[in-house]
Amino acid sequence: MPNRVYFISDVHLGWGGEREDRDRQERLIAFLRAIRGDAEALYVVGDMFDFWFEYRSVVPRAGARVLFELYHTVEAGVPVVCLPGNHDLWLGAFLSREVGITLLPNRSVVHHQGVRICLDHGDDLLGGGLYRLVKKVLRNPTCIALFRLLHPDIGALLARMASNRPTLRGALGGHMVEVYSREARRRFGVEADVVVFGHLHRPTLRRDEEGTFVVLGDWVKHFSYAVMENGEVEVRRWES
Repeated sequence: MPNRVYFISDVHLGWGGEREDRDRQERLIAFLRAIRGDAEALYVVGDMFDFWFEYRSVVPRAGARVLFELYHTVEAGVPVVCLPGNHDLWLGAFLSREVGITLLPNRSVVHHQGVRICLDHGDDLLGGGLYRLVKKVLRNPTCIALFRLLHPDIGALLARMASNRPTLRGALGGHMVEVYSREARRRFGVEADVVVFGHLHRPTLRRDEEGTFVVLGDWVKHFSYAVMENGEVEVRRWES
């Protein structure tokens, strides 16, 4: 009987060279196939894609094989839930209707195994007021409609130009972990027993009497994930 809840983030499908991206997909596909037998649910806490935008009749081709496996994971009875990251903040109806993925907003609280789990990609904690304003503008329906006027290849090119190297964030993330840790402690007891973040690309797990704090790492360098079993969370590396 399914008894484990899995969490990943920052896969960044479509980022890097073709060989690197294919290796990332192969590892993730192997992971998805392996967890189907015991997964209660799979949560993707932002940045599954390095860029995602749904035109009226076109979606990005990056990660198509992973989408196929996610569809089969859902069909096998494993709920797959995605939150938006800063790279894929335009997740939309194609993923929910055609793939079967459930879409949730950031700072969502879910319940498994008698535990309250707060899920948050975490980029808003580091970006400041200007950053949050820019995100609000990008999510505005007028902005989305204007972006749809661009040819998809041009839109993807602009996204690649705007994308930061995701591996750098992990190297700089030591002091940023403390920002996340303080925020997690503010949420313990009030809304969550476990707080799970993405974004930093730096796998972290801390437990104390108040709760459990997790940064998931990534599938760019660490190939890390978290799993909860019997109410306890561990961070692991996927070896394939």
